[in-house]
Amino acid sequence: MKGLYIKDIRMLMKHKLLFLAMISLTVINSLNLENAAIVPSLMLFFFTSLAFTTITYDEMDHGMTFLFTLPISRKKYVIEKYGLSFVICLIAVGLSFFLVSTMCWVQGETLNMSLFFLTLVLLFIVGMLYISLMLPIYLKFGGDKSRLIMIAVMGVIFFFSFLGGNLIDVLNLDFTGVLQKLIQTPAERLVGISGLITLFILFLSFKLSVRIIQRKEL
Repeated sequence: MKGLYIKDIRMLMKHKLLFLAMISLTVINSLNLENAAIVPSLMLFFFTSLAFTTITYDEMDHGMTFLFTLPISRKKYVIEKYGLSFVICLIAVGLSFFLVSTMCWVQGETLNMSLFFLTLVLLFIVGMLYISLMLPIYLKFGGDKSRLIMIAVMGVIFFFSFLGGNLIDVLNLDFTGVLQKLIQTPAERLVGISGLITLFILFLSFKLSVRIIQRKEL
């Protein structure tokens, strides 16, 4: 499995300029919008998306067919992709913390560390949910079809969000009480519950990915 990590890391290192462009774009957007949460949000999205491209490269020129002639099981291949995505999420969060801290220091602003740390943890959880959704899709359909599916899913989400907002206005539904209870929930409990739910979803996602790759015709 060590060889799989080395292969993917070297593959990602070929995109150093893209990484630098992403970081620059993230910092510029954060400064323009004056919102520090933009940095980890964009960094997680960009970095995890690059992790998915390793599957696309593996499938090019029947690369996956050759890969499984080596002493590497399909289950280990899936484990490596989840492990790589997890590490990339951690790197994105750590880099976001460094960038935001540096930006605040340069601008002479005070960073609310407890609030920003909570934001990083929650965004990390969102990043892991994104991984649990996209990895099985990439393993099943490949890069091109997966991007189309993701666009379609986002379109459906936006459509139902818009439809739900209109229904709330039409039916005069009031979710103020629910939101207040959610806001009043202690941060530690909210993170703990979110983390447990995310672990369960990741477990289901991993099982599904293993099943997909074992049935995949190369």
